[in-house]
Amino acid sequence: MCCVVLCSCAAGCGKDPGNTQASSTDSKTSLLEPLEGQIQFVEGFRRGWEVAHSQGKPILILFTAHWCNYCHAMAREAFCEPSVVNLAQEFTCVLVDADAEPEVCRQFRVRGYPTIQFLSPRGLPLNRLTGKQPPVQLVNEMQAALQAVARRVDEPATPRRL
Repeated sequence: MCCVVLCSCAAGCGKDPGNTQASSTDSKTSLLEPLEGQIQFVEGFRRGWEVAHSQGKPILILFTAHWCNYCHAMAREAFCEPSVVNLAQEFTCVLVDADAEPEVCRQFRVRGYPTIQFLSPRGLPLNRLTGKQPPVQLVNEMQAALQAVARRVDEPATPRRL
């Protein structure tokens, strides 16, 4: 499985936390630097969808770009928060690079970065966040997505009237 985790410079990846601009020699590693103990993302929508389908979990899609300063800030501030990391285990987390997959961004009507789209295990849209979010807001939206999935599973099927 091709998994990556978001960089948290404060966690010791060696990057300067104040330098959120990728240099020409830095490619995309400042956002996708592997770190142990953080959120694991499946890289790429198609692969993420396959993994999500096999896991049967709700899906958290992070639309991001290596040049996005707000994406880097959110990676440092929210995606390393223990409550976010713990809740992320309930999702299949998928990372979509806007530069590598612009058609997926268009399909999901992404207008700003970072954007987080929550989907049910069957791919039905749930809630969405656009822009840099504090950890508490991200936790609230993650919990809301999980509750929406639980309600759909727990609700008895309504008989159809003919």
